[in-house]
Amino acid sequence: MNEGDDRSGLSSRRTVLKESAALLLGGATGATAVTALGASPAASASADVPPLPWKWVRLDPLEAGRRAYRFYRTKGGCGTASYLSLLSLLKEKAGHPWTTLPDMMMAHAAAGFGGHGTLCGALAGASTIINLATYTGKSDEQQNNQIIDRLFWWYAEQDFPTERFDDLSPLKKQVKVRAMSPLCHTSVSKWTVAAGATIKSDAKIERCSKVAGEVAYTVTLALNEFFDGKWKPPVWKPDKEVWHCVGCHGPDAALAPQKAMNWNQQGHMDCLMCHADHTKAAAR
Repeated sequence: MNEGDDRSGLSSRRTVLKESAALLLGGATGATAVTALGASPAASASADVPPLPWKWVRLDPLEAGRRAYRFYRTKGGCGTASYLSLLSLLKEKAGHPWTTLPDMMMAHAAAGFGGHGTLCGALAGASTIINLATYTGKSDEQQNNQIIDRLFWWYAEQDFPTERFDDLSPLKKQVKVRAMSPLCHTSVSKWTVAAGATIKSDAKIERCSKVAGEVAYTVTLALNEFFDGKWKPPVWKPDKEVWHCVGCHGPDAALAPQKAMNWNQQGHMDCLMCHADHTKAAAR
């Protein structure tokens, strides 16, 4: 940007500030001024919303999964499917403050967020509910992160789709393929290639409906156990190749006493999805 452009930009910003001040001073006062700027309704709503965590009540995992399966088709994808399946039950069974949340808040998570193929939307929608129900703000606990972390690598190890919701599906006993990653791109692409399907095919839509159902089912089961005091965070146990990678590039408490040389990676994903197996190179 040249000097002239910069002066022009500053002038424009000054004009906006002057007009805003004039609105506050001359056009409205007190609560009326705040309402004119659109802030009052939000402030009022926030006063009615309690701090996290929000109350969890025991839910039926199968009902949550069946709702997610149906919502995938009727509500527009995996993000809304998992999120709304849990939220709708919580609105019915627990009420406020769950009733303050909009139904379509996770619509953007479909197809890996806006079709970008990143995190599976079913994981995103479900993890939003996990956080609201388990976040305490205590850094020494981080129970919300533990549950979400375990959910993600549970997903990566699953052969999808399961047959749990075949009674609702016109396509039963579909081809099963291990997701290997929480990424939509990897999970879906590996399956479509193996099944000879496309992302717009009925087969793929059924597959992802069942995946959303399985995620909602599993999260509900885990949260029920968590609030019953029966859930224990499982220890991440990568195979020896991944163990070798994270042991050097960690850190991860599960790999102690091996000392990381370079703490330059983050995550519990399968390293070999993107990187070469250094253990085989070392053997040569």
